[in-house]
Amino acid sequence: MNKKTIIMLTAIICVVSIILVSIFGQVPNFQTNVLVKTISIEGYLDKNGNIIPCEKNNAGEDIIWLDKIEAGETSIVLKWKINPNNASNPDVYFSTGIDDDSIVVSDQGIVTFYTSTRTNCVVTIKAKDGSLVFARVIIMKRVSNNSPDGGVEL
Repeated sequence: MNKKTIIMLTAIICVVSIILVSIFGQVPNFQTNVLVKTISIEGYLDKNGNIIPCEKNNAGEDIIWLDKIEAGETSIVLKWKINPNNASNPDVYFSTGIDDDSIVVSDQGIVTFYTSTRTNCVVTIKAKDGSLVFARVIIMKRVSNNSPDGGVEL
């Protein structure tokens, strides 16, 4: 082979290599693990599907007030929001810290009171993605303003 042929073949191989690398040699776009940054509790859904927002106490904690609690019949559906919206694992789990099953929270955020004697609880919503992000809401029965403690049951 002569020198011109070798130079020409080398040039063709270089051009083909550049074309192949530009088409197939791109770095794949792997999705990164986007962790949950915040969980905010918006409130709960009423019987008509309207959101009843949480109130804030003096310490800045979210509170949901209930007018009455009837055993086995009082249930509320919590409404929460995960940020950012594109979190890789937006799943959460719920806990009440109550071991006697008098107040139970389901995997869907439905809080059910199975007793009328326990009139408050704290529900914690935690992210399942390992980010250690959580939010808490206090659910309390509203007491009439005529009560000696000023209308708040503790």
